[in-house]
Amino acid sequence: MWRVFVAVVFFALWACCAGAQSQEEMDAVMLLTGCTLPEEMDEYEIERLSHYIEHPVRINTVSLAFLRSCGLFTSYQAASLTDYRQRHGDVMSLTELSSVDGFTPEKVRALSPFISLEGGSVNGMDSQTSHDLAVKGGAAVSDGVPVGGYGLKYRCESSGRWSAAFAFSRANDGSMGRPDAWSGHLAWDMERIPLRILAGDFNARFGQGLALWNGFSMSGAGKTNSFFRSSSGLSSSWSYTGSSALTGVASELSIARMRISALVALPGIKNKGLSGMDVLPAVNVGWYGRNMSASLSHYAEFSRYSSGTYIPDMKTSVDLAACLRGTDLFGEIAFDWVNMTAAVLAGTIFPCVEEVRTAVHLRYYPTGFNPARSAALRSGTKCSNEYSLSLSSDYQRKSGGLTAGLSVDASYRPKPQSGTENNIQVKILNDCAVSFSDSFQLKFRLSERLRTWGQKSRTDVRADLIWTLNHFVFTSRINVLHCKGTGLLGYAEGGYRKDDLSVYLRVGVYRIDNWDDRIYVYERDAPGNFTVPAMYGRGAWVSFTTAWKYARWGRLYVRATKKPGKAELKLQSVFSF
Repeated sequence: MWRVFVAVVFFALWACCAGAQSQEEMDAVMLLTGCTLPEEMDEYEIERLSHYIEHPVRINTVSLAFLRSCGLFTSYQAASLTDYRQRHGDVMSLTELSSVDGFTPEKVRALSPFISLEGGSVNGMDSQTSHDLAVKGGAAVSDGVPVGGYGLKYRCESSGRWSAAFAFSRANDGSMGRPDAWSGHLAWDMERIPLRILAGDFNARFGQGLALWNGFSMSGAGKTNSFFRSSSGLSSSWSYTGSSALTGVASELSIARMRISALVALPGIKNKGLSGMDVLPAVNVGWYGRNMSASLSHYAEFSRYSSGTYIPDMKTSVDLAACLRGTDLFGEIAFDWVNMTAAVLAGTIFPCVEEVRTAVHLRYYPTGFNPARSAALRSGTKCSNEYSLSLSSDYQRKSGGLTAGLSVDASYRPKPQSGTENNIQVKILNDCAVSFSDSFQLKFRLSERLRTWGQKSRTDVRADLIWTLNHFVFTSRINVLHCKGTGLLGYAEGGYRKDDLSVYLRVGVYRIDNWDDRIYVYERDAPGNFTVPAMYGRGAWVSFTTAWKYARWGRLYVRATKKPGKAELKLQSVFSF
């Protein structure tokens, strides 16, 4: 056993990592997206937003196309900010940004970790080019069998004008052969012509996600700002796997208030090669006014068959969004030409009373609708077979110290589940956070899922305590989940964070005898290594993470974990220059 452990350590030491995902970083991501827990996020979304924390968007210098494509702003906010810059010059403070039409103090607070107010004349930084190189290696012993994995990622970017990246990785499967995942892209924003060109892996996110939106999808029970999707159009993709991205070529042209996007994606090219790939052409035409936007999208997927070519999926959608005196209105209708059926969603977010914002979301997703490329708000796992209504209200005391939210999501499924006739589901989510002082915070979350089929009730109660003392932080979690049986989980974590060094040690226990009662736990890891294991069984675990910025251009990360039947060690390094 000692020989195996020494081999694990020796293998892992060949690589070096980036700073660990801190509590502040995860809080910023959740505030921006409207998620209530990091376990609700996906790997790519965390990686994308973590990149903007490391490299904030310089809102005073980047183009309108980049403001739209980064996904931090709505199309209305991007157009309003560009118009403000042309009339008044650079935005000099966050207070000034909150006075720009379309921005609220709450929105600016959520954006603050991801943006920079640096102007174009600051030390000639308008043409600055940044480079990031990440190398990672990991090894583990699972049931006495050593396994290993590795990865590399490189990205360079020039002030939002162009970027290039490539990455590859292999999972911890005991093999050191060829990489099993790879991705890469080239993106260029022309200066004289408002044209963006992309090749390789990219994202296509239009409307509210009902027709064409690759990647992250939200549940119907969340905070109010999660109900409205900020369409980013075409944007570059970078990750170790590129699993959620489209692969092909794309371009986006902006003319006055119009934006025309066109793409040709090649689904299956990474796994099947040229002989087995499909072809997916798509186009989107959008109009963006001062307080209103509308767009039309269409795509068709062409797939090879033994007797020729057929079209398994083709959709056309129209979406509309408006902001009127602080009230957001939005909707989308998508028609599935193959199944000859349409899906519809509509919603609004508005200030109800002082310190309270409310959201309403209606959805009609018929059984025959193909949800293959849809990622809109939903009650189930797919945007199909549900008629739903979601309500949410968020309260934030202006004097600080208390935030609370209540969400209700009710859905009816016309296609029977498990042989039942009445297919009704209701999800209720209540969460609150109380800050007793600058250093002491208590978070409480209660969620309930009621169904007329299967496990009819699922209750999840969670409490988190966060205590900060100078450079030390202590967090603890107690979680009780009752579905088929009762699952119990708890952990305590102590950490130290100062300047360029952070160290965290977590110890936890769990007793979960049924898979239906499994509890997901977010664990600290390096950017690009999103770790949310499902705890099941009985046992205890311990994890140790540290991040060290040993130079202006380099950061080192180490993560070690021990769970029943498995021990793992990971190292990664990021070089920025």
